[in-house]
Amino acid sequence: IFAHAKVYRDKLRAYATLIKALGAQHKLQDATDMGFGVLSQLGVQCQSSLPDTSAVLRDLMALKSSLEKLSDVELLNSREMVNSDMVTAMSFLQPLLLYNFLSNGEVLLKIVFHMLYLTLKYGICEESCCCLSSLSAVICRMKDYDASERIGQLAILLLEKFQSRKYISYVHCCVFGVIRGWTRHIKMSIEPLLSAHQIGMQT
Repeated sequence: IFAHAKVYRDKLRAYATLIKALGAQHKLQDATDMGFGVLSQLGVQCQSSLPDTSAVLRDLMALKSSLEKLSDVELLNSREMVNSDMVTAMSFLQPLLLYNFLSNGEVLLKIVFHMLYLTLKYGICEESCCCLSSLSAVICRMKDYDASERIGQLAILLLEKFQSRKYISYVHCCVFGVIRGWTRHIKMSIEPLLSAHQIGMQT
C-alpha cells in the first residue's frame, strides 16, 4: 500500500491500522512516533519529546479557562470541524491519548493540548469528547475538582451529541472512573462504568 499509493492520503488508512496494531502489541512509543509522523504530514506538528512541560501545561490551562466559560448550549451549538485534514488529525490523535494515558504523562499533556487547540480553532468533532474527558482527568490530578467536573460534563455532552458509541468506554472511564470518585458518591459511577465496559468489549 505504501509503495503504490499515489498521494499521501491514500496511505492514511494503512497507517491507522498499523498504529493500532503497534498499540495492541504494547509498542506504545513506536505507535506514538508513527502517529506524530502522520500528524506532521497533515500540518499538525508534534514531537514525542517535551523540552518544556511547564510551558505546555501553562498553555493547556489557558485553553482550559476558555472552555470553562462555555455554557452547555454554546458548546452544543459550536461549529463542527469541516477541515478534512484536521478531522483526520483528530482521529489519529485519539488513540495516542489511550497509549499515553498511563504510560507517558508528559506526552499525554501535549496530545491533549493539540486536540483542544484544534477543537477550539476548527470546531468540534467526535474525538473532541475524548480530548475533554482526558483534560478533565488531568485537571483532577491537579486537585481542581470543580473544573474537572465541569469539563467532564462537557465531554459527556459531546459524546451524546455525536452519539459516539466507539468512544463511550474511554470517556466514561475518564469521567466516572477518575473524576466522579472525587466529586460524587462512588455508587453513582458503577452503572456507567459497567455499561462502558460492556460496550468496550463489543467495540
